[in-house]
Amino acid sequence: MISHIVLFNPKPDVTTDQRRSFALAIRETCRSIDVVSAARIGRAKDINAGYSRVLGEKTYQYAAVLDFETEEALIQYLQHPLHRELGRLFWETCESTIVIEVEMRDGRSAEVVEFLVE
Repeated sequence: MISHIVLFNPKPDVTTDQRRSFALAIRETCRSIDVVSAARIGRAKDINAGYSRVLGEKTYQYAAVLDFETEEALIQYLQHPLHRELGRLFWETCESTIVIEVEMRDGRSAEVVEFLVE
């Protein structure tokens, strides 16, 4: 499983209508491109775990985690015209981001130990 993880912050002057257009584009892209195995979008939430949880110098308000069965499926998604349009809207709407692709394993599985030791 390959996860495409995007952390992002909207520009401070983005209007509600621009945010709505961007959110609709995210939904349409995730619904319409069939190689997306799972798509989760979230907003940062402060949680008091009883200890300091410093997240670095920069924090992000939103996150998107999209899962793909293969690297080829992720590339197909990234090259899709709907994703290109989403990218255009992304840069009109957002001021900062971090994007990472991660090969994932089930943390409960037997293979996770060797995967992390490799």
